[in-house]
Amino acid sequence: METAKSMTIEQAFYLLKHFTEIDSATKSLFLAHGFKEEAISQQLQTIGSKFLNSFCKSPFNLEAQLEKVQHIEKIIQSNGRIAQVYQFGQAIGTEQVIEKAKINLEHIIQIERNGKLIEAVQFQELPNTNRLVVVKSIEDQWITAFPGSYAPAFPSDWMTTKEFEEAHSYWENHVFIKQ
Repeated sequence: METAKSMTIEQAFYLLKHFTEIDSATKSLFLAHGFKEEAISQQLQTIGSKFLNSFCKSPFNLEAQLEKVQHIEKIIQSNGRIAQVYQFGQAIGTEQVIEKAKINLEHIIQIERNGKLIEAVQFQELPNTNRLVVVKSIEDQWITAFPGSYAPAFPSDWMTTKEFEEAHSYWENHVFIKQ
């Protein structure tokens, strides 16, 4: 079930955080490779943008979806990673990042995501998006993929000074949306 374009089982497992559920064949594959039911559930429950079930129910199906459209933006990161933004003719998932300027700052809460405290705001409904971002290594290995607009990674040691400053500025002015 690995795609011909370089998605490993570990990379697919990482991408589960952008799904609300997966098909039974994909779940069975993860279980057969030693991933525990609880770990799968935790990945699916991670806060972040989510693919609509009508668009995709398995990380392994993302490559086929990408073959239907051309990227509209390409961002080359200093670490050799390449982010490409794709736009579809219909909603493909939820957007879960918003500018702080568009919300009441008193509603910001702190929540845990991947072991780190991040800022978030709670909405009744998540806004839909027709965009998909894919980040791959220079060797064409999947790093991440998520519905929504391009957002830089959280500030990290691997970034150049300029990228670190841009990421810091971005996340100072944006928060996650929690439903």
